[in-house]
Amino acid sequence: MFSWLWKKNSPSNDHTTTPVVIYHHIAKTGGTSLRKVVQANYKGKALLEWYGPNRGSVDWWKVHYHALSPQRKAAIQCIAAHSSHYLIPVIDRPFRVFTLLRNPIDRVISLYYFTRILAQKGKGKGAEIGRLLISLNWSLGDIYRHAIRDDIDPQWHSLLAPFFNGQTRAILGPHTDTSAIPFLPKTSGSLDKTLQHAYQILEAYYEIGITEAYADSLRYFANVFGWEKIFVEHANRTQKRPRIHEISPEVITLIREFNHLDFKLHNYAKNYLSQRLPGGLKEIEG
Repeated sequence: MFSWLWKKNSPSNDHTTTPVVIYHHIAKTGGTSLRKVVQANYKGKALLEWYGPNRGSVDWWKVHYHALSPQRKAAIQCIAAHSSHYLIPVIDRPFRVFTLLRNPIDRVISLYYFTRILAQKGKGKGAEIGRLLISLNWSLGDIYRHAIRDDIDPQWHSLLAPFFNGQTRAILGPHTDTSAIPFLPKTSGSLDKTLQHAYQILEAYYEIGITEAYADSLRYFANVFGWEKIFVEHANRTQKRPRIHEISPEVITLIREFNHLDFKLHNYAKNYLSQRLPGGLKEIEG
């Protein structure tokens, strides 16, 4: 429905009239694979990638984006980063955001083991999370058992938040104080307004795919944004992590209980994508 606007255009001297595509790369959703497709379709100054730590705020993006010259802005057709969606309240031109959402169980398992790998050699928040989990000697299940007992130290909340509806928190980040979202299971109705807010943001700003239908998601993004180069290549997969069937039923239940908003968003994304592809989804993994 927006594809006429996003087909690649020649750069305009007036950057405020040239549309830009924003790739919101949510961690552990297959986003690194999608990033390679983005890089293949936007070359040189057409692509602005601003990955790095401590960039998850509207203020950071306001300062750094508006520091760009009008000529540099005019050349940009796509902006990609883990925190690029913080541009939504800032950007001064037509835009559309796109992202992948993933089955929350698979994502949380991948996230847990990936942060432990990063702890040995990495920097940034992922490595901090891994070092905290190692220092506490917490298993994946322990994270949720401590949440049930309500004895997670408040100073750890910002690091552990990605295990509690992390994708919903990512979507909401530029629009509300996500630190105020409690670690609650789905039996609590107090998060209903949070879910509705996330739906509103997706409807207003996003094109959405799902990791489990990655090829279909690429096909959809290519159609909307006019991409000529699409290919399926899986990158940055977490090694030495168990599959879902290898995780105990108790832990799977805990993940499901404490990520119920993410399940709702993932189901929304699945239906969104299916409705927009001729013939529906061709392949669902997992």
